[in-house]
Amino acid sequence: MLKSSVVILALLTSAAGCGAKDGDKPAGDKPAGDKPATADKVAEDKPAEKSVTKGRGTGPSTNLGPSPAKDKEFLGLELPPMGAWKPEWDPDAKVAKWSNDDYMTGIVIRIVKDQLDNVDDLKTEAPMMMQLGTAITKIVEEGKGKLGWWAIVESDEGKNTTMIYVQKYADAQIVCSGNLTPRKDPTSAGGITKDEVMKACESVKVKG
Repeated sequence: MLKSSVVILALLTSAAGCGAKDGDKPAGDKPAGDKPATADKVAEDKPAEKSVTKGRGTGPSTNLGPSPAKDKEFLGLELPPMGAWKPEWDPDAKVAKWSNDDYMTGIVIRIVKDQLDNVDDLKTEAPMMMQLGTAITKIVEEGKGKLGWWAIVESDEGKNTTMIYVQKYADAQIVCSGNLTPRKDPTSAGGITKDEVMKACESVKVKG
């Protein structure tokens, strides 16, 4: 009887020991519940990275906004009226200008791609420019204005005097000009004043 009790007690003790070993884990091991949490965090992080690199993007925009162009009405510019000088658009010549019934010529604006950074560039391009069409023979005056630089030049061996105002905008150059040649009579070209040309050229704005 005693021997049987000892055997039963030994069996019970062994079973309890086995249960304790199954439930225990080494002190250095992480709980099993940590693994799903770590996987979830990684899964959450990845979509966030994709949204930055593959979404709408966070880099600088390539859209520079409104700009002057030959194919736009009035070249994409705003020309305010100035008393008797009225804005006018020539869609065939791609020229915007201010016209005045008292003058044969107007204050003309064109968009060009030529390099016109200074007077030397102007001298180089003058024979090909609609505003001049011939070589510059003399620089009468030059200076810097609110929107760019300007020069008053003589061409055609001193027969013509023209004011040229150059405004750079993005990859285009707005060239504004007026004929300052003194008029012999009301039917002759020229006669526009420096102040009129300056006022007109510095009133030009790119449409927003």
